[in-house]
Amino acid sequence: MLESFYPIIGQIVVYLFAILLVATIIIAILVVYSFKTEAFPFPNVMLSGILFLEGSIKAFFRLLNVDDSIADNVVIQLKNKISLKQFENLPFNKKAIFLPQCLRSIDCPAKLSPEGIQCINCGQCDIGGAKKILEGMGYMVFIVPGSSFIKRMVRKYKPEAILGVGCVPEVKGGLDLCHRFGVPAIGLVLDRDGCVSTSLNWDAFCDLTKADITRLSRS
Repeated sequence: MLESFYPIIGQIVVYLFAILLVATIIIAILVVYSFKTEAFPFPNVMLSGILFLEGSIKAFFRLLNVDDSIADNVVIQLKNKISLKQFENLPFNKKAIFLPQCLRSIDCPAKLSPEGIQCINCGQCDIGGAKKILEGMGYMVFIVPGSSFIKRMVRKYKPEAILGVGCVPEVKGGLDLCHRFGVPAIGLVLDRDGCVSTSLNWDAFCDLTKADITRLSRS
């Protein structure tokens, strides 16, 4: 009796595999299209598809010798698009900004504390001046070495929206973390990443924060 079901089960498996393959190809094409054009058709549906098929999409890209990190970039842009209006509508004092410690000068004299790097505005990098302006606007600003600090600060200060800066993996992980906390978040990827001497597009940062940081470098 059971043996009569084997062909049916096999057919179902084949159909499911075919559906997943077609869905993977469609979403992969949309990812490439969005990455190149910065247009995001059906953002919520597309985001759900990428997250559900992320492993398959990246494997498909690797098979075609395409950089699979573009999927992470598109996920970040989609989440930004979905959260942007909520982020912009909140007053500054309800929002937190998390900057990565790698954005500091390599000779930074600031010390690590339970709330991240305590900037002393020594003038060796742009963070000190930006932090002073942003905090004057009402933002909560933190310079952090890792996600454990973000969790701690979110639990302690309970911001209603977050802007996080970092490399692609850190930003993607941070947005996932904020989603679990139920906090709308925007991610800004560094222009140049690495462990030290990274750089940020301050123009894009100013657009998001509405801060006038014109005297800071744009390198």
